[in-house]
Amino acid sequence: MPRTGAARSSGYIYESDEAILERRRRNQENNITVKKINAARISTLKIFVIAIAALGLLFCVVYGKVQISDMYNKINDQKNSLSVSESENARLKAEIEAFTSLKNIEEYAENIGLKKLDKAQIWYVNIQNDDVVKIPEREENFFVKIQNAITSVLENFE
Repeated sequence: MPRTGAARSSGYIYESDEAILERRRRNQENNITVKKINAARISTLKIFVIAIAALGLLFCVVYGKVQISDMYNKINDQKNSLSVSESENARLKAEIEAFTSLKNIEEYAENIGLKKLDKAQIWYVNIQNDDVVKIPEREENFFVKIQNAITSVLENFE
């Protein structure tokens, strides 16, 4: 049975120009739809990869902010600890000053039986004005005497 648009002659089937054009048009439509589907798949893949990259970047930014916030919290804790230590230091200095004041020392001395110095307790010592200190000559030991003898002999040869 001959096809539409085809002619039969001497046992061969020939297609008409219209049939050939129709077949090519259908093939081109099929190719176009395949290319469109591939383009749609590629664009979907690109969007997915870009979304994953954006989420990764967002995660990095948020993680960095969390780390910065953690460091600020540690700095504030250390500042608070420093201020507590400084106030404790000031309190201890004031306490030491209170214990070492002249009034407290006098009261403590009186409690242990010491009295203030009065003129009856002062003794004057007379020192001689013409004190002379005499340093005796040192006696030379045996080795020093030998050294001096050798030195004097050598001086005679020069």
